[in-house]
Amino acid sequence: MLTARDLMVVNPVQIRYNATVYEAAKLMESKNIASLIVVDEEGRVLGIVTAKDIVIRVIAKGLDPRNVRIADIVSSPVTVVEPEAPLKTVVNMMIGTGHGHIPVVDSGGRAIGIVTVDDVLRIVPELLELRDLMR
Repeated sequence: MLTARDLMVVNPVQIRYNATVYEAAKLMESKNIASLIVVDEEGRVLGIVTAKDIVIRVIAKGLDPRNVRIADIVSSPVTVVEPEAPLKTVVNMMIGTGHGHIPVVDSGGRAIGIVTVDDVLRIVPELLELRDLMR
């Protein structure tokens, strides 16, 4: 059975809740990613901020990203999973919540990975091929 650990990207990029939206956008650009895990001072997951959040909650409203804090736009409550969560559970959470980025956390609530819709889609061709072979 596939688990969150099998698909997660390890060491996900994180940002502190008190950073600016501009800092978040620059970090996303430098890492070529579309989301950041938002953490508190102890590194515990508070939420997710996505490129879409920045566009809709800041740019479209004419706000200055240098003056808006991540805490003001972070998507929360955040949906998280443990590393051994079955992949089927992760996918059902994505469908049920509409969250396409699910942090994988340790017992202390700190992110050790992230599973995104793109990660799931990467394995779909293999799963379809397996299904065809089993017929």
